[in-house]
Amino acid sequence: MSKLISANFTRLFKSGIFKLYMIFSGGLSVFMIIMRYIDTKNNLEHYKEMNLPTEYFTMDGIMFVSLLYILFAVPVLVGNFVGTEYSDGTIRNKLIVGHKRSDIYFANLIVCSAGTLMGVILHIIINCTVGTALCGMEVLTAQKILELTLYMIIAFISVTALMVMFTMFVNSKAGASVTVLIVTMIMFVATLTISNKLSQPEYYEGGKYFDEETLELVDMEREKNPDYLTGTKRKVYQNVYDVIPVSHMYEAAMSSTKNANKFAGYDGIILVVTTALGIILFRKKDLK
Repeated sequence: MSKLISANFTRLFKSGIFKLYMIFSGGLSVFMIIMRYIDTKNNLEHYKEMNLPTEYFTMDGIMFVSLLYILFAVPVLVGNFVGTEYSDGTIRNKLIVGHKRSDIYFANLIVCSAGTLMGVILHIIINCTVGTALCGMEVLTAQKILELTLYMIIAFISVTALMVMFTMFVNSKAGASVTVLIVTMIMFVATLTISNKLSQPEYYEGGKYFDEETLELVDMEREKNPDYLTGTKRKVYQNVYDVIPVSHMYEAAMSSTKNANKFAGYDGIILVVTTALGIILFRKKDLK
């Protein structure tokens, strides 16, 4: 399998799509840093007057957020890389010379994961160096950054494994990319929707309002929020949220490590299950 992995890395580094992916990753990081720097220069005093948290005008708030945009570039990278093997007949040639299907699958998974992580790590390095130099870093510690980086890496590997599973069954570059892009969009929308549902407050806090008729201040009692999820419904939403790997990225992007170990465990399960299922189905796939 080492020869397969070596050949795949050679093809990856020669790929124009991979080069564009790396440029996009690094360019997005630089763009976000510049926008944060300009915003800070123009509105710093205003932000301070509003007593906004420090992360609003330093790199703390966007250190990992922009990785959510890179998530949508990964399907193009993976879909193109695996799809090319079908369109060029590479997979059939590998089988003819005696390579096992499982070895072909693992080689694709390893190289696609490595390619994905190169863009992710490049993005984080630029944020930590150029971003910190220009915009500062006051909240996130080095240890917290390392923890969030690790959780992001684990989540991206599990997502890549899911994409490889789908793309190994689509016989075209365009079809593979579109398929995994749709899957990614569904997971992303589901993550935001469920997160919004779960973050609803149980009660609307009371307050005071001015009654124009009596010309008096009237106390408002706190009210039950009808959109607050309870019981079995809340458990179902929470379990679905926990299983979606994109939700793990979203939590890390928000600099939260509260459920990181649980999410990492789910990512490990997703990696094992999708890889096992992918290999089983790929062995049965007709490549003629």
